[in-house]
Amino acid sequence: MKGQLAVVAAALLSIPATAHANDVYVGVSGGIAMPEDSANAGQFDADVPATADWGAIPSGTSLAWDTQLESGIAVSGLIGVKFDGGFRTELELAYAKGDVESHSNLAAGGAVIDSVDVAVLTRGAPDAGNPTVGQVIADGQGSVSTIGGFLNAYYDFNAGGTFQPYLGAGIGYQRVDVDFQPSGVPVADDSDSGFAWQAMAGASFAVSESFDLFAQYTYRDSFDRAEIPLDLLPATLGVESTQSIVTVGARFKLGS
Repeated sequence: MKGQLAVVAAALLSIPATAHANDVYVGVSGGIAMPEDSANAGQFDADVPATADWGAIPSGTSLAWDTQLESGIAVSGLIGVKFDGGFRTELELAYAKGDVESHSNLAAGGAVIDSVDVAVLTRGAPDAGNPTVGQVIADGQGSVSTIGGFLNAYYDFNAGGTFQPYLGAGIGYQRVDVDFQPSGVPVADDSDSGFAWQAMAGASFAVSESFDLFAQYTYRDSFDRAEIPLDLLPATLGVESTQSIVTVGARFKLGS
């Protein structure tokens, strides 16, 4: 991915047609990432033998649970080019992370097993003193984070003015890192990469000819779920990474 980003960055900086030297800018932003809860869905990759209180689970059986995520951080670095008429393009490197609050509604083959002895997961012996599956996964430890590069296009309203509202959209490629450790039990710790998209709305304020401040809302999502192999069970889980992001930042025009 680093090689792809370098090629795009070089292309942006080499556009001579309608951009002047002071139309090239760099910037940074930071703020709050508000990930949506993930309706995880996948299936067992191998047969799971029966336990005293749960039958055998054949390979291919569906597996699902819900993950509630807390708000976290979002940061990005960017380089872009402004054109006449209010249009601009931008290359963005973005990172966001949200911690897990809890998991719930673990289902195998469509049957929710939150009330079943946790031995069905640990493959240990059922015991009256054991917690239930629901009790174990309710203690949400871990996180979901994303890092990726996006090529964005914007339209600035009131181009050339001090206050410029804008709209934008972008497409890119990002890695989703998933760490699920409910009650300290290592369930998943892996990553998957794929294409993603985002839509943006914000406003810029020109402090000077070479320095802008801006505030922005971003809605970001992957085209496909991140396919994460599980450590605790012989299964693969599809994890969603939809998030709303609110940031503030600064852009510095080069060559002014």
